[in-house]
Amino acid sequence: MKKKLLRYSYNEKSEFIIQEGKSIYNDVKKNWSKFFKNKNPLFIELGCGYGEHTTKFSFLEKDKNFIGIDIKGARIYKGAISLEKNMITNAIFLRTDIQNIDDFFNPNEISGILISFPDPRPKKRDIKKRLTNINFLNKYYGLLKTGGELLLKTDDEQLFDFTIDELKKSSFKDIKLYNDIHINESVHKLSSVITKYEKRFINEGKKIKLLSCFK
Repeated sequence: MKKKLLRYSYNEKSEFIIQEGKSIYNDVKKNWSKFFKNKNPLFIELGCGYGEHTTKFSFLEKDKNFIGIDIKGARIYKGAISLEKNMITNAIFLRTDIQNIDDFFNPNEISGILISFPDPRPKKRDIKKRLTNINFLNKYYGLLKTGGELLLKTDDEQLFDFTIDELKKSSFKDIKLYNDIHINESVHKLSSVITKYEKRFINEGKKIKLLSCFK
């Protein structure tokens, strides 16, 4: 509990975390080019956890802007620490519920969306809460630029299959499926990032799956 409180205290002061209670929380809404001071392509990670994808690619791809989004402040704290240590200017963490993302982004604004190991919510009554149900997919489609990419990284076979079925109802195209992205690092650039939870899944003998599709 003490550790959590320390993290929440850091989050309240950090320039690398945008959350409710800070004036910037409302100021950045649909205003990211002003925030980043450029019009570089914008990529977001949903359910970013500790922010491993957001941090790594912000280090490697300076000509792009990255936003890691999660509601759990004790997790994004670690990603914010990493951005601060490396003095990164092309990435930020946004603490908000994913259902709110269309309050923060304009239609046709985002170049890429990664959904990173979302809660599979296996119970039928929770289908509407799955981040890849048709209602969410339509939301992502509206926010992506033409040619923008949607990615799902997961260990859960049921969610993976569910998402494929939901995509068939959507306007997304060019669906590509990867059943084990860690066969070697050349499968996809996301193969080079192994998150804390991903390591646990791999140790349990689970294959990490990736789905890619485009607007």
